[in-house]
Amino acid sequence: MTPPDTLRRARLAPIAAGLALALSVVSAAAMVGDGDDDEVGGLMGDLMFHADLMTSLDSLCPRRGQAADWRAVVQQLPAHARTRELQELSRRLSADASRAMVRASGGCATRDYAQLYAETRRDFEALRERWAWYSV
Repeated sequence: MTPPDTLRRARLAPIAAGLALALSVVSAAAMVGDGDDDEVGGLMGDLMFHADLMTSLDSLCPRRGQAADWRAVVQQLPAHARTRELQELSRRLSADASRAMVRASGGCATRDYAQLYAETRRDFEALRERWAWYSV
């Protein structure tokens, strides 16, 4: 019999691959147009994608209490990194990723989903802290 953690990792592996692809697409697009170095451009793309991912997860699986405004940080990004096209791309990719995350974790009420949500939120907070440092 396969251990539960091994099964969970196998189920979530395709999601991780999809997230990596989505991040690379949004990050690459965010770098176009201003000559930003790769690290800052990648950070902007990651931040926008994670803000949209958290927003999408909250809409799929509403949590008790007041919903956070994850996208507020996107308004702090330079205009070239938040064009309408980039925002639409990020929202589309994050919506697909969030649906896959919920499905692969067994639904909104599962422990796997709660762990995935917490990890995604920690990733978002770390990105937001890095952006605050760069934007000083």
